[in-house]
Amino acid sequence: MVVGLGVGLASILVLSLAWGLNHAALSNPPVLGKQAPALAVQTMYDGKVSIEGLRGKPVVLNFWASWCGPCVDEGAVLANGASAYPSVAFVGADNRDTVSAYQSFENQHPHPYPTGPIVSGSYQSYGVAGLPATFFIDAQGIVVASFTGPLSQDLLNHYLLLIGP
Repeated sequence: MVVGLGVGLASILVLSLAWGLNHAALSNPPVLGKQAPALAVQTMYDGKVSIEGLRGKPVVLNFWASWCGPCVDEGAVLANGASAYPSVAFVGADNRDTVSAYQSFENQHPHPYPTGPIVSGSYQSYGVAGLPATFFIDAQGIVVASFTGPLSQDLLNHYLLLIGP
């Protein structure tokens, strides 16, 4: 009975991985399966945070902007994820925004994880075409999956399984 349950769970995990990789391949083929491009954000309080500096931990990289309504909608989902998965580094890259718009947004809707304007690298290097866009990077720095659009809690949990928190 226990062996059957283990086999069943393993099968679900493999199918989930296959679905995630197929979905990610459709939404962002330029970076899927490759080393995450260099990118850093300048936070209001934590200084500069770079994706390369987080190597060794799984990373959820979310591109957002103050003028993006769906970005506000998914804020609680990402905040809950950051709290529920402390072994995963969450980073918010404020995309195509002014510094004052970023600061105003952050004062109204503070993120519980590092976020700020992009100060090195670019959203283009990730193939971001629309916001919000979220990339799931494993501990070795490989982009495993991506999702464009607001994440639900179920979708976030699904993608987090792919990077092994």
